[in-house]
Amino acid sequence: MTNKLISLAKLKVGMSGVIEKIDEALLPHNIELEAGELERRLLEIGIIEGVHVKVLHFGLIKKDPIALQLNNGEITVAIRRNEAEIILVNQSIRK
Repeated sequence: MTNKLISLAKLKVGMSGVIEKIDEALLPHNIELEAGELERRLLEIGIIEGVHVKVLHFGLIKKDPIALQLNNGEITVAIRRNEAEIILVNQSIRK
């Protein structure tokens, strides 16, 4: 098993990791949210530092949204690809 910090949006189906950081500075400039707003929204659905995350499925159009499994199956959520860009995970390659 190898580990490295990578954007959640770059993981493929079946890949997993642990959320290390949510960095709004990586958010595309065309997204108009107040500072801290997207991070707050992600925290509300359980995407927080230290949580294990696994990519389950991509949507059909431009692989958007992304279905995720959190805490080894306790929670399943879907987020937009641009939201996944700001979530940095310590990647572990396993299926």
